[in-house]
Amino acid sequence: MNRDRQREYDSLKEQAKLEKSERKKRKKLNSEIMTTTIIFALIFFVMIGYYVYFLVVESHDVVNNDYNKRIDGYAETVVRGTIFSADGDKLAYTKTDDAGNETREYPYDELFSHVIGIKNHGKSGLEKVYNYELLSTNVSPIQKIVDDFMNVKEKGNDVYTTLDVSLQKSATDSLGKNKGAVVIIDPESGAIKAMTSKPNYNPNTIDDIWDKLAKDTSDSRLVNRATQGKYTPGSIFKIVTTLEYMRENKNYNDFHFNCKGSTTINNVSIKCFDGHAHYSEELIDAFAYSCNSAFSTIGTELDMTKFASTAKGLLFNEKLPVEIEYNKSEFNLSNESTTFDIMQTSIGQGTTLVTPIHMAMIASSIANNGKLMKPYLVDKIESSDKSVVTKTENEEYASLMTKKEAKQLQKYMRAVVEYGTGKIMAYSKYTAYGKTGTAEIDKNNNVNSWFVGYGEKDGKKIAIAVVIEDMPEGSDSAVKCVKAIFDDYFE
Repeated sequence: MNRDRQREYDSLKEQAKLEKSERKKRKKLNSEIMTTTIIFALIFFVMIGYYVYFLVVESHDVVNNDYNKRIDGYAETVVRGTIFSADGDKLAYTKTDDAGNETREYPYDELFSHVIGIKNHGKSGLEKVYNYELLSTNVSPIQKIVDDFMNVKEKGNDVYTTLDVSLQKSATDSLGKNKGAVVIIDPESGAIKAMTSKPNYNPNTIDDIWDKLAKDTSDSRLVNRATQGKYTPGSIFKIVTTLEYMRENKNYNDFHFNCKGSTTINNVSIKCFDGHAHYSEELIDAFAYSCNSAFSTIGTELDMTKFASTAKGLLFNEKLPVEIEYNKSEFNLSNESTTFDIMQTSIGQGTTLVTPIHMAMIASSIANNGKLMKPYLVDKIESSDKSVVTKTENEEYASLMTKKEAKQLQKYMRAVVEYGTGKIMAYSKYTAYGKTGTAEIDKNNNVNSWFVGYGEKDGKKIAIAVVIEDMPEGSDSAVKCVKAIFDDYFE
């Protein structure tokens, strides 16, 4: 009987051991299932997150990528939409002959070549950025069925730009045969009213001249200098130096400098144009006369960390809110910079590089009391039945400076025109503000001539940046260019 009990006890003990082992296995299995579930859940949410990111951020770039041939396939069933100016003039449209052959036409030839761009040979400009929209339709599903049945190609959406034909022509003509660029922005809305780059090309003959243009390295006709051209700024950079000086010195109105035509600091010498002495100057005078001696001295007194921060706040080394292809401007000073680099950079020489579109944005911000409105080239997109698909709303992009700082820079930029280096516009029927610049580019005394500023009259206001390449030393070509544009626009 004791044996039976012992066997029963041993059996129960063994069963308990098995149950304990089974519970451990189930617990381990449940843990593994939970871990696997969590991993798959994380993968799922990461995929969802990337999908949302793709839709919001990346999709437009992928759709319009030159290697995405699927979108071009839409042209089999859709007639590419028309691109219009702000005045309603056709800037690019598709012409269809009796045989059904399509040709992309550009009525203004080379006038809008860079900003409108081309639709083949890699695409560029607005033709590239809005490729998907131009080949998309917003007709009703019933109309699509009817068109398919009748073998009729649908009409793509139309793009209405902010470009002003008259202003674009004035800007282009003002450059003459010179290389350079002009960007004009409405500072209160951000609308880009003109954008021209020279040398340009005729997009109507692009197939015939493509091989020549692609091999050309001297003129770089395919490069949109307005957004992609990176230039030494010269004295227009004194806007940035002045802003930083005002921020570090609240008593900037007490600034005084005695210009002797040159200055030497730590064995680094900087001279004013032609060694001309400006004598006793306040800050406004140094700005108006573009005194290199004063500004190179100012540069050595600045905190380089703060200087770099101000440059960053003005979007140097930063992405720009620009729709078409562009390059970033560059600012390279740091606490390790030499006296030579600091003095050169403070007057706009050295390694600093800027684009015309960026400088036009800074001018626009100053004209708008420190607020930069997001620049845009497209006002709206309409379907073939004239219903609005999308409409651009005015949007403040950033506050580049305080209203007080902007007002002070306006005062200094007005002095440039009243009695300084831009005084050829002093007695115009409009009020002009600006900063001139002559950036040294080689040992032959050639310069890039600059003007950055804005003009206003009777409630109309436009900000502008002009650069003209390879001018003789001391050239005021950019000022004359701006005067011609403002004369046409305001008078």
